[in-house]
Amino acid sequence: MNKLNVIGVDLAKHVIQVSVLSRSNRELQNRSLTRRKFAEFLGGQKHSLVAFEACATAHYWARVAQRHGHDVKIIPAKAVTPYRQGHKTDENDALAVAEAASRPNIKEAPLKTVEQQGLQAIQRSRELLVNTRTGLSNQIRGLLMEFGIVIPQGFAALHRQIPEILEDGDNELPDLYRPTLSLLYERLCVLRDDLKGLTAEIERLVQQNPACARLMALEGVGPIGSVLLFATLGTGEAFVNGRQFSAYLGLTPKQYSSGGKVNLVGISRRVANKRLRAVLIQGARAYVHKMKEPRTAKDRWLQALIERGGHGKAAVALANKNVRTAWAMLTQGTEYCRYPAAA
Repeated sequence: MNKLNVIGVDLAKHVIQVSVLSRSNRELQNRSLTRRKFAEFLGGQKHSLVAFEACATAHYWARVAQRHGHDVKIIPAKAVTPYRQGHKTDENDALAVAEAASRPNIKEAPLKTVEQQGLQAIQRSRELLVNTRTGLSNQIRGLLMEFGIVIPQGFAALHRQIPEILEDGDNELPDLYRPTLSLLYERLCVLRDDLKGLTAEIERLVQQNPACARLMALEGVGPIGSVLLFATLGTGEAFVNGRQFSAYLGLTPKQYSSGGKVNLVGISRRVANKRLRAVLIQGARAYVHKMKEPRTAKDRWLQALIERGGHGKAAVALANKNVRTAWAMLTQGTEYCRYPAAA
């Protein structure tokens, strides 16, 4: 039996569906509200557990519910789906969220603060510019190849050769396309400058944020990795230990076990937080390849992994260890210290 009433919330842009379960797990009401009415509804309810399905605006409304004195949970959509009965409707979705929230050991998404969401928004904006620049550069290269003009890989070669191509009147580039190519090149230069500015802004914010600055001490974790770790972990209350956080990011092997026989099938490539996992593995891979002589006990452990399984597996293992260490650092407020290698 629940100690609190459970309010399941199905969020949408304009209409919000709420389902209220009593302490005895009986549905008291299930109705739709506007955004303004929903805020008033939260203020008029007694102390309850308010559960949201992880989606757009979930963190905002979770903070609103907290300000009204409620306990909150944000539950991933994958964990809510098994509890939905019947057709997919707003009423059934809200009830499914409430039922999922009342179950023991339900998986939760970490609740983010305004600062964490702000840092995440800056990083997502930078990622959008990176993808836009990559797409634009590929478009320019592909179009120029149609006229027999091949540019070597790398943005440096692209920025160096496009002005030369525009000034060369003897190549097969038609005059009617030259103004468009000039326009695309100007856009590419703007994206380059904007990316430099956003990267510098992230580095400045990382130094001002004590938690992000501490995370930078981890091997293979840079400004982008520290921001994503800090923004993704939230308050840390959603994870019991570092291994749960690592599993949430998809850095632990999947199990397919039965009859007491343990079978590990490797990490999944299709689920979990692929964005952060990729950043952490790339940073760990850079550290692994750069390491020449082990200077700490952790480096000696890495060196043994490299000898047994190669650089790729060692990089994933380092990313896994970094995530567990980051959870301990952020939840306990500790510093990361590198211990010297044993003589």
